[in-house]
Amino acid sequence: MTARLLVIAAVAAAGLILARSAWADDPGDDGYTPQPDLPQADVSVESGPDGVTIYIAVSETSPGSSGDSSSSDTDSSSGGGWSCTADVMNIGNATREWFERESALHPGEAPWVVRCDNGFMSIVWLPIDVEASEVSVVVVQGDSVDPASVAAELLDHVPVPAITVGVNPEVGLVALPSWFWVEGYDGLPITASDTLGGTTVEVEITPTSYRWTFGDGATVESTSLGQPYPEESDIRHTYEQSSLSAGGAFPVSVEITFSARYRVDGGPWEPLDPITRAFTAAYPVQQLQSILTGR
Repeated sequence: MTARLLVIAAVAAAGLILARSAWADDPGDDGYTPQPDLPQADVSVESGPDGVTIYIAVSETSPGSSGDSSSSDTDSSSGGGWSCTADVMNIGNATREWFERESALHPGEAPWVVRCDNGFMSIVWLPIDVEASEVSVVVVQGDSVDPASVAAELLDHVPVPAITVGVNPEVGLVALPSWFWVEGYDGLPITASDTLGGTTVEVEITPTSYRWTFGDGATVESTSLGQPYPEESDIRHTYEQSSLSAGGAFPVSVEITFSARYRVDGGPWEPLDPITRAFTAAYPVQQLQSILTGR
C-alpha cells in the first residue's frame, strides 16, 4: 500500500493543516529522537474530493534539497533527493502506548508513516477509510512551481466519469447480434486544474480510441462510443456459444485511451503521456434450443 511519489517544487499552499510527526514534536518519546544532521521538513495534509495529499515542505538549505551544495543527489525530477512514500503505520508493542494516547486526539483517523530515501521520516493522521490509491505525496521546495509535476498529479486524479457498458438485449442469444455502447460519458474532453504558488496548471484529456473486448476472445477497435438502444449501435458482436463456459456471463469491457495535455496560466498546450481507463460488465448469453412436442 505505497502511495505514488509526486515531487512539486512549489511554495507551500496557504490553508494546509499542519500535521507534524508526533515523534518529531516529542523528541525522546517511545525511544525516537530526530537527528539534526538528517533532512528536516514541515509536513501537512490537505483533503479534497479526489483524495488526500501529503505535502512535505522543504527549505532550500535542508539536507537533500536542491539548494544544498553538499547533497550528492540533486536530480530536480525527484525533488533533489527527496523520494518519498506513505504507508499505513504498523502499530507494534513499542508504539502502542503512544498510539493509544495520540488516537484520542485524532478521532476517525489512522496514522500513516511518510518515509523518504534521504532519511526523513514523519507521521501524519489520515481519514481511517482512505485508500492508498487516494493518497499522494508531494514535495514542496523552494519558491517556484514545477508545472510538469503539478500536471502529473492532476492527471493521476482526473475525474473520469463512472462509465458503464450498455447492452441490448440484456441477455444475449447465440447467433444473434448484441449491441453495445458507453453509458455515463459523452466523449467530450475532461479537464482538471490546480493553483500552487500563484501558478495555475490545467490538464485536459480527450478520448482517442475505444477497445472493446467481448469475453469470448473477440475484440473491436473503434473511435465510437456506440449508440444507445433503441438506436442500432455500430458496436456489435455475435456470440457463437453460450456463456456457460465462462461461468455464466462473459466479461465485456471497454478500454478507453485518452490523449493528455497541460498548460500553465492559460498558455500554450504541452503534451503528456496518454492514459487508459477500463470498464467491465458481466454479460450472460444463452443458447436457444428447439423442443419437439407430440400431439
